[in-house]
Amino acid sequence: MLDNEHSLNNIGTLRERDAFFNMLEDVNDSYLDLEDLFIKLVRVMINALDTKSPWTKGHSERVSKYSEQIAIEMQIDEEDVRDIKLAGLLHDIGKIGTYDNLLEKPGKLTRQEFDIVKKHPEQGANILKDIKQLDNIIPYIKHHHEKFDGKGYPNHLCSSDIPLGARILHVADSFDSMTSDRPYRKAPGIKFALRELDQNKGKQFDNEVVEAFVNTLNKE
Repeated sequence: MLDNEHSLNNIGTLRERDAFFNMLEDVNDSYLDLEDLFIKLVRVMINALDTKSPWTKGHSERVSKYSEQIAIEMQIDEEDVRDIKLAGLLHDIGKIGTYDNLLEKPGKLTRQEFDIVKKHPEQGANILKDIKQLDNIIPYIKHHHEKFDGKGYPNHLCSSDIPLGARILHVADSFDSMTSDRPYRKAPGIKFALRELDQNKGKQFDNEVVEAFVNTLNKE
């Protein structure tokens, strides 16, 4: 009798265990579906930004790639690398709220026009502020135009007060801008971009970030 009861208890335990693991699989599948949907929505936002100007098409993808490479070279935690990569994709999302004629202007922007364009980091942070999954990367987006010497925008942060992710984005963003054509000029080129990064280490750019980026380029 005791053996039968023991067997029945074992069967019940096995069923509960199987049910539990099945539930975990269902939860995991649902999580993966939501994560896939989230990434697709991010891509939709980036595509919407790319349609505003053919001159910047692919810019966010490249900044994301460069930023990820820098973060890996700096041996940053894997989770933080993912955040920085995602921030690279979304760093210019605030330009959705910028007038197309400013993004397409073939000549130099006036001071007033540049003041409008300079609002895009904060606009990007405001656009994304209600998405809980993006809480970690919003400071990177908001401060990716801060300069190491405190002469950037929007808050004139300097040195280590600038989030590391934002310092990485600034280098990646600047390099891609200097190696891409714009409506007001042809791309100065890679040699020019590398010289600018080197000459402005410790002023506009974080020295360690620049060195990490140069290391990734040398490896390629």
